[in-house]
Amino acid sequence: MAQALDGKLVTVTGAGGFLGPVAVDALARRGARVQAIIGPPQEAARTPPGAAYVAQVDICDSLALRKLVAGADAVVHLAGPASVAASFHDPTRYVRIHSEGTAALLQACQAEGVRKLVYVSSAEVYGQPLRSPVSEDDPLSARSPYGAAKIGAEKLIEAHVHAFGLRAVILRPFSVYGPGASAESLIPRIIGMARSGLPVILRDLRPVRDYCFVSDLAEAIALACSVQHRELDIFNIGTMQGTSVERVASLIVEALGVRCSIQENGDRDRPGKSEIHELIANNRRAREVLGWQPAVPLEKGLRMTAAGIER
Repeated sequence: MAQALDGKLVTVTGAGGFLGPVAVDALARRGARVQAIIGPPQEAARTPPGAAYVAQVDICDSLALRKLVAGADAVVHLAGPASVAASFHDPTRYVRIHSEGTAALLQACQAEGVRKLVYVSSAEVYGQPLRSPVSEDDPLSARSPYGAAKIGAEKLIEAHVHAFGLRAVILRPFSVYGPGASAESLIPRIIGMARSGLPVILRDLRPVRDYCFVSDLAEAIALACSVQHRELDIFNIGTMQGTSVERVASLIVEALGVRCSIQENGDRDRPGKSEIHELIANNRRAREVLGWQPAVPLEKGLRMTAAGIER
């Protein structure tokens, strides 16, 4: 599998965000030449050191995108804001970037004859699943504008697969964490509070999530560029293990070697009925078809995150 991308040209959108540089590195280590779109013009973004070429383009500018997907053996689509809570305050932006941006990228790929797309969606498309762990064939039922915009993007990709013969892989990662994540996301906030010697005060300690380390997701992306089982493949990327927010906080406090209390204040950053109480991946399809499996256990991943180590 490590030889499969030798000499291949891969264009990566959203390469300047949290996941992007780690994904670019995973692709480059497999021999791919990576063109990195790190974000819109004049917007601050990380520059992936593994990229052969870096550009800044608005994801909704199909004409500009054409120049950057031309000749690509595969396009990896990561672009778009990832905060579920923020999507309630600016749903139009989330729809524009995730759904309209995906439409513009698909148009560019079609015009330039790109035959392979890997899209990083989200487990948020499931909403509150009817069963746990949730599988790829279970119903989609968004509980946030973010989840709805991701469903829109998935369905646009599905339409292009059927209408134009595009071959696509959709990855649905669960709760991705690691060094470089937004300071407003759960794990960095816990680390910051614990390091400051303050009580760790969180809005709700009960939700259970499946935490996937960022380099594990990057490996799944690299595998998806070289594996195709059907015209449209969909894979959950998670560990198949659920952990409560309270337990995550306890593990971080333990990893940092500090003493502080963990408390709940009941504040809400989103509508109450939108809460998802448990979201755990059934990852059997990814194991069997992609040959992927998580390599970083949660305890180790939290220590690496606190230390700023990506892999």
